[in-house]
Amino acid sequence: MSQITQSFTVAFPRADVWRALADVERVVTCMPGASLTRPPEGGKIAGEMRVKLGPIVAAFAGEGDLVMDDAAFTGAIRGQGMDRKNNSRVRAEIEFKAIEEDAATRVDLAVDFSLTGTLAQFSRGALVQEIAQRLGAEFAKNLEARMAASAVPSAVSSAGGPAAQPVPAPPRELNALALLWAIVKDWFRKLLGRSVGGGGKPS
Repeated sequence: MSQITQSFTVAFPRADVWRALADVERVVTCMPGASLTRPPEGGKIAGEMRVKLGPIVAAFAGEGDLVMDDAAFTGAIRGQGMDRKNNSRVRAEIEFKAIEEDAATRVDLAVDFSLTGTLAQFSRGALVQEIAQRLGAEFAKNLEARMAASAVPSAVSSAGGPAAQPVPAPPRELNALALLWAIVKDWFRKLLGRSVGGGGKPS
């Protein structure tokens, strides 16, 4: 199996972030391309992840189990899915932990996954780590926005004060090529920056 490790930070106290992470239906709306196929029940999750790779659209449908340790602020998701159209399968184990950082919360993730079939070629290399980091950042941004929107007291709106702005829904499909292009552009910017900053030195 391949492994990805990453962290993201949410600007809310750990107890609030933990409650939000336990709300599976809210969490799924924060991840681009993800959706539930039926309501969660007793730690069982059934959902779908749609990924767009140029002209290819893969829809991994599957099931998983969610276990959360409220005392230790740790949790795990284990599941598998299959895209019948492209004859590809994915298995994943995700372990996560919420850590206090002053008034914010850092969430550490460790993901072990395997991808087999037609799309297995996309599971190799450093690009997977880069894409995962960007997905984590996008997830954290969406989660924080939804928590902020729900934290606005209803009295503020009823009193004529500024109402919370609606939070846009994440894309229905994860556009992997768009993420890849953004990564390539960032690499070129960094390369050019080093070239300019490290210009010729006097001999």
